[in-house]
Amino acid sequence: MLISDLSFSLMVTMENLSIRLFEEKDINFAYKMNVREQWNDRKDDIKRMFDYEPNGSFIVEVKDSPVGHVFAISYGKLGWIGLLIVKAEYRKKGVGTLLTKKAVDYLLHCGVETIKLEAVPQISNLYRKLGFVDEFDSLRFKRACGKIISKCSDSLALIEKKSIIKIAEFDAGYFGAERTSVLVSLYQENPKLCFVSYEGSEVAGYIMCRGAKSGYTLGPFVCNPENPQAAKELLARCIQKLGVSKTLYVGVPALNKKGTEILREFGFEQYSKSIRMRLGKNIKNEKPNGIFAIGGPMKG
Repeated sequence: MLISDLSFSLMVTMENLSIRLFEEKDINFAYKMNVREQWNDRKDDIKRMFDYEPNGSFIVEVKDSPVGHVFAISYGKLGWIGLLIVKAEYRKKGVGTLLTKKAVDYLLHCGVETIKLEAVPQISNLYRKLGFVDEFDSLRFKRACGKIISKCSDSLALIEKKSIIKIAEFDAGYFGAERTSVLVSLYQENPKLCFVSYEGSEVAGYIMCRGAKSGYTLGPFVCNPENPQAAKELLARCIQKLGVSKTLYVGVPALNKKGTEILREFGFEQYSKSIRMRLGKNIKNEKPNGIFAIGGPMKG
């Protein structure tokens, strides 16, 4: 199905239903919705998503009371949809479809040709009915941070702000689109948990980590798949830097066999999964085998 040919059939028959742009005042509502779903996002994470692209964030209300939201972000020809949550009592009534349609329409208006998202298996059929196709499983792992003994080479360094552009260029070769603004924002939150590995003067990989509602979230973590030693050293350095007894969470494409192997080697255990889905053109320059940790299911 071509993305431009997409059509929707809505079942929404409720009176006084409206959809509007998400506003900063709605962050508390979105955070409460995340808590209900037992997702691990903080208020700061939701605000960051809103700040990335305020015009791509939407909220549905029934009689002026919010019942659901969705966030969309555009990376040139690639768009991403995330944080779609609808109150339990309004599910299976077309509200999720309405929010998805709004996000898709927004991204199309931005010139996006490919739209991606990560769906929990329970609602994946909602997206399939709208033309999304499965790409691969996205696995979720966790481990207690603790201590780890592993030697790291001199090729590793803390990321410096001036090197973000070069890292973003490297990242685009695997993610499939340029996302400098996202990397800058994540770096600024906790620069002491952001590391880069070099092969000579070229980037071999990088890793970023940030706080979560519970523990820490790892990602994005991108590395040349031909240099798994660099990936191991980046992961080891990040765990060593944390050095606390809190849980570290990470999502990795199942297609990255080396990545899942390294995570298990470092004591991570899989606890769940989602499904990477796509609407529109396939991205030829995307390389999931170099994605050792996604930035997050809400933004890729």
